[in-house]
Amino acid sequence: GGADGVSSAAGGVEVLRSEGLIVRIALSGGGVVGGSCVAILCYGNDASTPVSNLAAQVAVPKHLRMQLGPPSDTCLPPEPLPGFGPTLPPITQTLRLAQVGRPPYKPLKVRLRLAYEREGKHIVEEATIGPESFGQGMV
Repeated sequence: GGADGVSSAAGGVEVLRSEGLIVRIALSGGGVVGGSCVAILCYGNDASTPVSNLAAQVAVPKHLRMQLGPPSDTCLPPEPLPGFGPTLPPITQTLRLAQVGRPPYKPLKVRLRLAYEREGKHIVEEATIGPESFGQGMV
């Protein structure tokens, strides 16, 4: 138990909180190795209204190569305890990052663009996930 990467995702680092949508990133396995990593993006809902049609796009600088897996779902149900959540399981999505060049490796940095619908409104959020979110500290 505990090696599935999902239980540790309850930890992770919060990278975006807006209108009840909370995004965290957690590293699976051994963290950042050789400038590369596998991260789990977790999307949670802390509002009394549901989220639907959630879709993420990720952009990385030229020194990185990335692979974004499919999300576990595209809808989040309403949070039963708004303001205390998310208490329900999040949507998870795997993000693999690898360095293109040779050492010394550059810091990991990702631009996340998230589109979703809430109460019939189309919402787009953007966040920059910097090295500190990958546990690399300030280099």
